[in-house]
Amino acid sequence: MLNFADIHLFIRISKSGGITRAAKLLGITPAAASAALKRLERQLNTQLFERSTRWLRLTQAGEDFLTYCEQSLQILDEGIAVLQQRRIDLSGEIHLGAPSDLGRDRLDEILEPFRRQHPRISLIMHLSDAVQDFYQNPLDVALRYGVLRDSNLIAKKLSDNDRVICAAPGYIERHGQPDSIEALRQHNCICYYRNGELFNRWRVVFQEKTTEVTVYGDRAADDGALVRKWALQGHGIAYKFRFDIDNDLNEGRLIDLFPGASCEKIPLYVIYPSKQYQSARLTALLVFLQNTFAAFKELSDKNSAGLPPNQSL
Repeated sequence: MLNFADIHLFIRISKSGGITRAAKLLGITPAAASAALKRLERQLNTQLFERSTRWLRLTQAGEDFLTYCEQSLQILDEGIAVLQQRRIDLSGEIHLGAPSDLGRDRLDEILEPFRRQHPRISLIMHLSDAVQDFYQNPLDVALRYGVLRDSNLIAKKLSDNDRVICAAPGYIERHGQPDSIEALRQHNCICYYRNGELFNRWRVVFQEKTTEVTVYGDRAADDGALVRKWALQGHGIAYKFRFDIDNDLNEGRLIDLFPGASCEKIPLYVIYPSKQYQSARLTALLVFLQNTFAAFKELSDKNSAGLPPNQSL
């Protein structure tokens, strides 16, 4: 039976880059830490680190084992959090980052049950469509669309989310509804700046045909909420994440111009730094988000497959 403390020490050494630093963080002597690491390697019959007098680095086996250790601790933490939610009055601040449109509309609504369940937790929202740096901003957790590129962060997929080509009924009444994807070139399309670049090439699979159309219009913004506002006001056609405008579609404020079309499918992730420093309140929020998005993910999985994502965090 592996010792839980030895596994925790192994993770600390991996992250801190040295036995002495890990021992100091855990409040034990370097000799005790070294002995615990050797004991773990003997039990596994595997060398986890390559050592020299100046450096210490993971072997390939150590890197593989680290992944499983972190996943196991994550599952254990989530189980503990579920129990804690039933008997502990959690408190404190959580700084949550999110895209502007998602945060202002859907996410704020989704989080209300969590707020009622944990009234002593203060959720501080940081909304921006720019990539928010965990090391420069006071973030505990963030929601992001796209593929995670920062290996120092942990990411868990909440759902797949495709895009919708949409417009307000007022725009359609004045300008007509495009009868093909190519016809979008003749319409006023509201464009979005993504990571400083104009995102005006829209990829769509419609009627078994894949089309990438370059669109233009008199409005563009790097804020998804403003793009949605312009679309609702009838200023043009937008290319929006379905989850962001799901309520608008259901209530008729926006119209899906190409029902049955398959647009880009982009995963939505919840991301956060290493779990070694994760509080019980943050673990409770992560469990809540995973459970809440599970139903939406199940619905999204039943939709037709979208195009491969080409957006990174």
